[in-house]
Amino acid sequence: MAKTTIDTWNPAFLESSPLFTSLREVAQPFTQHRQWPTLEQLAEEFRKRNIQSHNNIQIKPVAQGEAPEKFEDHYESRIYLKGELQTRLENWHDFFNAAAWLQFPKTKAALNCLHFENSKSREAGSNRSPLENAITLFDECGAIIVADNENYLELIRNHQWKEIFCDKKHIWGKNIQCYIFGHAMHEKALAPYLGMTSHTLLINKPEGFFSQPEHQQVKNLDIQVSEIWSNKVIEKTKDLQPLPLLGVPSWWNGRQNESFYNDKSYFRPLRKKPSAVSCR
Repeated sequence: MAKTTIDTWNPAFLESSPLFTSLREVAQPFTQHRQWPTLEQLAEEFRKRNIQSHNNIQIKPVAQGEAPEKFEDHYESRIYLKGELQTRLENWHDFFNAAAWLQFPKTKAALNCLHFENSKSREAGSNRSPLENAITLFDECGAIIVADNENYLELIRNHQWKEIFCDKKHIWGKNIQCYIFGHAMHEKALAPYLGMTSHTLLINKPEGFFSQPEHQQVKNLDIQVSEIWSNKVIEKTKDLQPLPLLGVPSWWNGRQNESFYNDKSYFRPLRKKPSAVSCR
């Protein structure tokens, strides 16, 4: 695949946007490099963190192979069967995918397992199942919203954007937080634009969750989110809640005032009853 116009390494990318905040702990080692990380440098971080597939095979970033000729050589199959994560060098999309494995290893392994099992049983030439579409959407564009009060999550379900983002901006980082999961969203965060929308899991956590160090918050979420997917709580894309990502307080460099949140082309009102999926 041809490189995009923004595939130029920037070791200071973590400082370029608050959308990278939850990625900081796993990405920090790579900011010490003036050049793109090599496969060996990526693999070293995977070894340090003992990143494994769902069937306990060590994951290692490898060069992208030729077009697969058999099922075992497909992208998800190579991860599951051989622990080989095909990674294009000097490519932000694949770099952030590798970072997602470092940040949410159990969840990435669970998604890979579901992809592998579903594709193995799918008839040749048939379309992906609704579950596979949901997995892909979350893997690319997903995020996790955690709140210590169910009422805050209900505002998101009902698309009451001004209320949750503007009227309650003081609770963000204290009683509610967004953790970006999808590597495509991190790639977009290099050059944010109005219209960026993530597809989220909404999780209610008890008081005290946000008093933990951020790396411990992410570790706890990784376990819970991997179980949500493994237990197939999410079955289709509509089970994921859309979120206008740049509405999160301080996540947009423009003015986040009342007029901003009144823009219905971005902060769209609810048209149908929200999904009943809820996670605790």
